[in-house]
Amino acid sequence: MNLQKRKNIIYGQKRSYTCGTVENINEQWIFFDAEDDEAFLLEEITEDGIEILLSNEWVPGVLLETREVLLHTQHLYELNNGDAVRVRKRLPLPYMELLEELSEDAFNHFTKLLNSIKISLYDCIYCYNTMQFLDEKNQSGVNFLVYDNETFICSVQHHFSRGKHRSDRFEYTLQTGKRYMFTNLERRKAE
Repeated sequence: MNLQKRKNIIYGQKRSYTCGTVENINEQWIFFDAEDDEAFLLEEITEDGIEILLSNEWVPGVLLETREVLLHTQHLYELNNGDAVRVRKRLPLPYMELLEELSEDAFNHFTKLLNSIKISLYDCIYCYNTMQFLDEKNQSGVNFLVYDNETFICSVQHHFSRGKHRSDRFEYTLQTGKRYMFTNLERRKAE
């Protein structure tokens, strides 16, 4: 699976956006998060684009230096105070690196199992990526992830081994005590 296809799966997850409104304060556009009313400079959070709610439809675009939005229709839109906008949430770097490191099969199984229990990749509230700290000789360990979708809390232990054989074992535990597990084994091709 190429990186773009994987990113499309990641970006297609539920709760991948933060919704809010914008307001021009002191010649700068400020984004107010609808959930907690936290404020951010709009230009600092629109790296992956912006969507404007126009006629009850989210229209994607890019924030320009002129503070206008170039819509995907190639029209320029001038922001107004109170406009409803949404911006893509950013995944923490250690978590993104973990997702990118998984094989196509492991990534698909991991994501599908999370989604089957109504958890989005964007519900991750904690990720400890052990792989970031290992040298090239010792490529085994455990990564720890915690997800919260406001209905369930899910803890995931990712046991991994890299070398002649590549293995990934995921153990999911919900706060209800329900558990899931799957193992993905792959043999490296001779080089």
